[in-house]
Amino acid sequence: MSESPALITGAAGGIGEAVARRFAAQGHRLVLMERTQALADQAAAQHPGAAQPIAVGCDLTDRVAVDELCSRIEGEWADRLEVVFLNAGVILPGDVVGSSADQLRLQLDVMLGSVMVTAGSAARAMVTRGRGHVIATVSMGGILALPGSAAYSAAKAGLRAYLAALSAELKGTGVAVSGIYPSAVDTPMLLHEATHDGSLLSVCGKVSSADDVADVVERAQRRRKVEHYLPYSDAILCRLLESFPWLVPPILKPAEAIGRRGRAKYLARKGITL
Repeated sequence: MSESPALITGAAGGIGEAVARRFAAQGHRLVLMERTQALADQAAAQHPGAAQPIAVGCDLTDRVAVDELCSRIEGEWADRLEVVFLNAGVILPGDVVGSSADQLRLQLDVMLGSVMVTAGSAARAMVTRGRGHVIATVSMGGILALPGSAAYSAAKAGLRAYLAALSAELKGTGVAVSGIYPSAVDTPMLLHEATHDGSLLSVCGKVSSADDVADVVERAQRRRKVEHYLPYSDAILCRLLESFPWLVPPILKPAEAIGRRGRAKYLARKGITL
């Protein structure tokens, strides 16, 4: 067992909470980050058996706050930091023409800009020790762009490229970099998307649980590969369509019909009727 710190962003619910439980069971001291101190304290209260969780409020759209978080990563926790799970996310469904510049920038700041900076700080801290693992929640939407979620897809596609390059740069240092690529996951974010005219493509297939994603994160810790998918069958289809983008428009209408049924089924399980 180790009491080395494990940093989780977006830790108060969904995937972040599930992964924090796994890291606590591995013996890590949890560093739980949320967009406000109140939410971070709430996240810490969810792990009463963990060894003195550290609650950190940090608005990822605030560059000063992100810089302060990075200073703690490279200073306060640098000598023992073992794993960083960059998971915070946000989605504001809507077509680009109906989205404001602020809405587009917010998604890029939370899911790309702040992640790049934070992952870079974690990498610098870990390289000094010659060990560690940077893991980030990406999305199948980072492989196959989702109409109605263009900024989300752009952020995740950019993150995919960043992680691949960072992994190549860190080869031989003892520091691993991994991206987790789930399709639909039963989280508050998916529920918000499903009830606010989000992309129907996100609910075409199986809806995984947050614990399913936590299983993949633990597998990533063992295998230390750069990309890990959930489910793998979706990854095959998404990567095929990514290679032949002209195939996407003709299948959108039938895919959205499937997604409409999938959304109704998902919401019915939640006791919600639109």
